[in-house]
Amino acid sequence: MDNEKAIIIGAGGAGKELLNEFIAGSYPINILGFIDDNVTESIKSFPILGKIENLKQIIPKYGIKIVFIAMPATEGELLKKIYLECIKFPVKIKLIPRYSEILLNRVNLTQLREISVEDIIGKKVTKKMFENISKKVEGKTFIVFGAAGSIGSKLCQQIASLCPKKLIMVDWSENGMFYLEDKINKIIKTNDKVSLNNFSYYIGNIQDEVRMNQIIGSEKPDVIINAAAYKHVPLMELNYYEAIKNNVMGSKNLYEIAIKHQVKNFILISSDKAVNPTNIMGVTKRITEKMMHYYASLDNSKTSFLAVRFGNVINSNGSVIPTFQKQIREGRITITHKDIIRYFMSIDEAVYLILQCWVQGTNDEIFVLDMGEPIKIIDLATLMIKIAGLELDKDVKLEFIGLRPGEKLYEEPLTKIEETLATKNDKIYILKRDEEFDHKEFIDTVTQLVNVSGEKTFDEVKPILKKLVPTYKEFDMV
Repeated sequence: MDNEKAIIIGAGGAGKELLNEFIAGSYPINILGFIDDNVTESIKSFPILGKIENLKQIIPKYGIKIVFIAMPATEGELLKKIYLECIKFPVKIKLIPRYSEILLNRVNLTQLREISVEDIIGKKVTKKMFENISKKVEGKTFIVFGAAGSIGSKLCQQIASLCPKKLIMVDWSENGMFYLEDKINKIIKTNDKVSLNNFSYYIGNIQDEVRMNQIIGSEKPDVIINAAAYKHVPLMELNYYEAIKNNVMGSKNLYEIAIKHQVKNFILISSDKAVNPTNIMGVTKRITEKMMHYYASLDNSKTSFLAVRFGNVINSNGSVIPTFQKQIREGRITITHKDIIRYFMSIDEAVYLILQCWVQGTNDEIFVLDMGEPIKIIDLATLMIKIAGLELDKDVKLEFIGLRPGEKLYEEPLTKIEETLATKNDKIYILKRDEEFDHKEFIDTVTQLVNVSGEKTFDEVKPILKKLVPTYKEFDMV
């Protein structure tokens, strides 16, 4: 049986490393050459067969059966272009990992993997991008609340790899913290600049003022990151009091305790659902943003506050992509509406930009991340079906089930009155102008909301929410 014919897309360092692996070993694969848009000369007698745009001619001409993509820094749009050209033919597609996943910057065959939706719609993050952040992280003590969640967990892993003086992780989820500890221990094993003494794990809820005061008071952090929030829109519509307790009261506790212990920096993780909210999750997040303005304005505060507002992150817990992956295996995808669109960002990029906001921040700022172009959810579903090697309607059925309570057709990064200023990073903007409000009246109303929301019906609580966030409007089923 003849060896399967293959090509390597990318004749750079990673492509050469991959070729060396094939040359050194005995594999039933015949590498015919490279595809590269910028290189024209042969490499070790392996020719450049053409450019990416020539794939549709090259694959059938040479009878290619395997395509290796050796471009670890490639952005999603180019990968999508390559992928859509390749799947027109019966070829296997293998991808080398991102630079952040390649140990010692070397590539070997054991690292090759299947292409994923994150590769196509996510932006790549490299170690070099963290250089200025690393200098600020070293020697500082961080506390991350919501540490076991999607964003919190990735933040902890990234901060741990940058060698902080200490990293304290807090979450109410015992199981989540167990898995996070395992991930941090793997980082410790590969980094001789940190040890077990650099990390602490606490089980606790931000709603518990006594416990939070105990942790912050004893650990004396330089930086607090609040990534603890209930985020699932339909669930919070049914459990409005829990959303208020956690997202509002919990954040209020952390703000006040940070000021009490003179914590230098406080970072609030916010959401684009806070803009013109139509759901309880969004309105509670907008309240936390406005609370940040109040606490940042206090004369006795030694704490610098900032918030970072962004949309959906790829593969976060309970998000649409892992949900679709499960549904594809079951043969039926459900979508709420044919026109619904969302912004997406990889968790790696979100974490990088959050930490960049911290580096740039001064005080009382809301940073808005550029999420790129929105994606129609039906297009995302179709792409994921193709990636799985299946066909829409034949292998996987698609069903529209209607918008759920609190859902919008699209999210908005800004309100009409808000204006932004560019920063040194083209993916980060700062709110130049935000809603003006009476700070004293606002915080008194927040206290009222916290005190009475457990005793009142949602209809009775809504006027208080609308007073706090005038742009809040009840969900209107489309």
